[in-house]
Amino acid sequence: MEPRAQAFAGRAAELGTLEQALAAARAGRGAAILVAGEAGIGKTRLAAEITGRAREAGWQTLLGRSIDLVGTELPYQPFAEALRPIGGPRPAASPAGSQLQVFEETLALLTRHASATPVLLVLEDVHWADTSTLDLVVFLAHHLAERPVVLLATYRQGEPSSKGRMARLADGVRRSGSGLVLDLGPLPPEDLTALLAPAPDATLTPELADAIVARSGGNPFFAEELLAAGGNATAGLPHRLRDLLLQRVERLDPAAQDLLRLVAAAGRDVGYPLLRALAALPEPDVRGALRQAVEHEVLVADQAAGTFRFRHPLLAEAVYSTILPGEREELHARLAGELSRTAAASPAELAPHWAAAGRAAQALTASVEAARQAEAVFGLAEAAGHLERALALWPDVPDAAALTGLDLAGLCSWAAELASQTGASPRAAELARRAIELTGDQDPAGAALLHVRLGVYQYANGSNDAGLAAFERAVELAPPPSAERAQALAAFGTGLHMAWRHEESRAVCEQALALARTTGARAAELRALIELGSDLAYLGRGEEGLAQLGRAVRLAGETGDPVALQRVYITLTDVLTMLGRPGESARVAAEGLAAVRRYGADATVLVANQVEALLAVGDWDEAERASVTALRTLTASYSYMALIIRADVEIGRGQFDAARAHLEAARATLREDRGLGVYDGYRAELALWERRWADAAQAIDDGLTQAQPDEAAQIRVQLCAKGLRAQAELAALARARRDDAALRAHLDRARDLLALARRAAADAAPITPNAAAWHLQAHAEHTRTATAAAQEWADAAAAWDRLERPPLAAYCRWRLAEALVAAGASRAEASVPLRDAHAVAARIGARPLAAELELLTQRARLDLTPPSAEPPSGKRALEETLGLTPREADVLALIARGYTNREIATTLVISVKTAGVHVSHILRKLDAPNRQQAAAIAHRLTPGPEP
Repeated sequence: MEPRAQAFAGRAAELGTLEQALAAARAGRGAAILVAGEAGIGKTRLAAEITGRAREAGWQTLLGRSIDLVGTELPYQPFAEALRPIGGPRPAASPAGSQLQVFEETLALLTRHASATPVLLVLEDVHWADTSTLDLVVFLAHHLAERPVVLLATYRQGEPSSKGRMARLADGVRRSGSGLVLDLGPLPPEDLTALLAPAPDATLTPELADAIVARSGGNPFFAEELLAAGGNATAGLPHRLRDLLLQRVERLDPAAQDLLRLVAAAGRDVGYPLLRALAALPEPDVRGALRQAVEHEVLVADQAAGTFRFRHPLLAEAVYSTILPGEREELHARLAGELSRTAAASPAELAPHWAAAGRAAQALTASVEAARQAEAVFGLAEAAGHLERALALWPDVPDAAALTGLDLAGLCSWAAELASQTGASPRAAELARRAIELTGDQDPAGAALLHVRLGVYQYANGSNDAGLAAFERAVELAPPPSAERAQALAAFGTGLHMAWRHEESRAVCEQALALARTTGARAAELRALIELGSDLAYLGRGEEGLAQLGRAVRLAGETGDPVALQRVYITLTDVLTMLGRPGESARVAAEGLAAVRRYGADATVLVANQVEALLAVGDWDEAERASVTALRTLTASYSYMALIIRADVEIGRGQFDAARAHLEAARATLREDRGLGVYDGYRAELALWERRWADAAQAIDDGLTQAQPDEAAQIRVQLCAKGLRAQAELAALARARRDDAALRAHLDRARDLLALARRAAADAAPITPNAAAWHLQAHAEHTRTATAAAQEWADAAAAWDRLERPPLAAYCRWRLAEALVAAGASRAEASVPLRDAHAVAARIGARPLAAELELLTQRARLDLTPPSAEPPSGKRALEETLGLTPREADVLALIARGYTNREIATTLVISVKTAGVHVSHILRKLDAPNRQQAAAIAHRLTPGPEP
């Protein structure tokens, strides 16, 4: 992959400072600004960004660069390049005279050109500039305070050859009184990821982004080079980057370079005693080599800790790549031996050293012990990594079981569970199958538990049928009565619940619960409680279900099992949302995430539930943050949930291309029934807002095909409401095209959908109050196939209000305003629901809905402005209060003055017939029997005569 053109991201604070300097200079208060940072940190990008902004704002921009090949041999070289475009003499070619004369001529030249247009003078890489150039920079810094000129110079920090000169330059600019120095540090991870994301021909997965962020240390150039190298998170350094990094190392003595290889092999901050013990040098030479490395800014010394580390992580990688085969094994063996002898390292640090040294037995035992220690402090990802190393080493250690106290099946099972907890469910399933093969028929109880785990991992992969089969096999294997059988039954109940077979699941979970309490199987008891609570809720016994889930929350807290804790919060939030309590669901989800994240476990499903609830209650900003974070930490477990819920946020906010991409990505790991059609509902929602009515209708048909089980009634009624929206639009198009056949087809389909919605709502009503609201919305949508009925939309909006769903209520009020306009209601009356809906859309950031509301405002000449607290007066009172058009208000004002139709026509320059039509409209709108009553109403609303 070729390196791409430089992009720009982040640096908001620095850009703000530079733009403030430009604003001050435009007012005549110029400045000199130095931008300092390590190679690749973004000095040139920042200079180019502010230069572009200045040029767009009408500034004259001048650019000069110092050249490494020329160095200090050519006086004023960057100034010569920068000033050439404005036609002035190059400072290097000035006639003989004092240096002050050159400085003053340069200042005069800049002042003259800035008199018409402010000037931004940019000098890049002045760490390579000659001394005269640096002196001129300081001179200008002292003389720009009253001129519309900004001088911006960049330089590289830490260059040994220019370190002293740059320190004097920075000091001189600061003392000018109008200068400042910006030190650029590493980009934060979010800005670095944003910088990499638009790269062409590169798929930036969250895992790759995290790896590049870690390796690059926040350096934009390093990060882009790593991405351009092919996007392999574990690949070696690109040659261009490696050579750049090693330039500084190659300036050191051979002894110092050897010592650096030792530090690189250590892979951490290295204490002086360790270096002294392992370096093949006399102690004075060790100190000399370290001093040289620190002075050249290859190493950084931590005085408080007494340790040394590389200035940048990639510098350590570059040095490590220079260690030869054989030498590398010997270095790691010496390091591991010394660290073991002095007890200065944990098993987690010793294991990779032993592995790199080729000492498999020591590496295996250290890896297993490191996993135990990491798991004990909930370092689950780290523990999983140690066990993967142990699995790789196992075949090379003849007495592996004796050394570790484990058999291979046990190691696979342990590694599988950690893989599952850290989101690597495909790997977990693979390891579980391997453990089952190794166990065979020798241990039925153990095999049953392995099948329970395999089923869990299969569900996380989206393979529901395979998961249910694994649970059934677990029940077959588990000997009765036993704790293992209780576990298997509880798992089987989970599978039945996931298949929407709630009555069967309830019976199995009650059996599991009784057996678990008899055998003391706390884990099985907890699992059975969770599924039983959910089953009861889905069977219409919501309060009983919540009571069981409350017990499960308390039990999970007592056991401290992160998997069980997460499962109970997932179930509780799902049930609360289903019971029409999304606000409570969002609060419980936040509480659960705080509890679960202490353990480092994957929380994809719980985050998805949280976002769903946040969207429902209209907290879309928090839903935005949570869904973006979920994608940043996307794992292989339930990845489709994070992708779909993010797409839902994007649809609501009008980011349609991103939503489509995320829905397509979710399809790859979605289970076969597509969530009983839920996925197709999101497809339809996207198509509806994009006005792809036929695609929306097809998506609804696809979803209804999947949502046929009796238990999916609440999904069917929602799909029908969205399908009716599509059919209403299609019917309107067919009517406009006078396509009678198409119109009949759409009206027939709308009738079918309404009937299906009615039956589904009746079936789901005992389970969730959401079903009744969706049915009201479906009925309202159906009225749009003929003549929209305002009352139906008002009823639907009120239902969503009661269920804490302001976004859906706002949608219904949009349709209510449309219906009122179509029915000929006054503009004042139609504007009321319009304003309410627009206020919600603006608050939550629902851009597509807001756009539709604004379009209706223009089309129907409605008013989005809230009514004034003061009563309107005069003609405006007649318009706003009575809902009259401006012309009708004019006519009513004349009626109030006793004008006849002919007099009105003459005054307003209209025909008598037109005047009569206006009078008829006014009488109908005011429900006034005659002109006298209309005049009386007008008098009440218009101010009396001046006293």
